Amino acid sequence: MKISMSKTREQFPLSEKKIIKKTIKVNLVLDIIVLVIWIIAAVTIGFSGGASVGVLGVTTVAALVFLTLFFLVTYLYQKWYWSVYFYELTDDFIIIKKHPITPTEITIPYERVQDVYVDQDLLDRFFGLYDVHLSSATVSSGIEAHIDGVEKQAADGLRKALLETVQRRISKNRNQNLNTNSVN
Repeated sequence: MKISMSKTREQFPLSEKKIIKKTIKVNLVLDIIVLVIWIIAAVTIGFSGGASVGVLGVTTVAALVFLTLFFLVTYLYQKWYWSVYFYELTDDFIIIKKHPITPTEITIPYERVQDVYVDQDLLDRFFGLYDVHLSSATVSSGIEAHIDGVEKQAADGLRKALLETVQRRISKNRNQNLNTNSVN
C-alpha cells in the first residue's frame, strides 16, 4: 500500500496507533453483541438438556473464528484507511481526503475557519492520540473537517499552524478591504 503523503502529513504525521485504536473500537461493539448472543444461546442450551452441550462447543468455536476473521479484516481496512488519509495545508485551503472505498474530500478556505480545537475520546486518551477539528459554518465541518489520530506534538503543531495561517489570511483580507474602501 502506498501511503498518501503531503508536506503537512510529513511534518505532522498520523500515528500508526490509530490503526489499532480504530480496529479495537469497531471490534469491541461486535464482541459485546456476539457475547450477548452466546450467553443467550448457552442459557437456552442449558435449559434444553445436556445433549446440546456439543452444539454450544461448536457455536463457541464458530464465534471465535468469526471474531478473529472480523478483527483481521477490520485491521487490514484500518491500515488501508490510514494509508490513503491525506491532509494538506495549501496557501489558500485546508484539504482533507479520507475513506478508501468511498473517498470524500473536504476543502476549506482559511477565511471560513471559525475555530480550531483538539480533543480526545476515551480510546484516544488510552493510546495518546488526539483529533484536530476545524469548525466552519458548514454542516460537513463537524463531520468531516478533522484530522484524527495524531500524537500530542503533531496535534499542537497542526493547531498552531492552522491558527497562524487563519489569522494571517484574515488580517490580509481586512487590510485589502480597508485599502479598497479608502480608495472609494
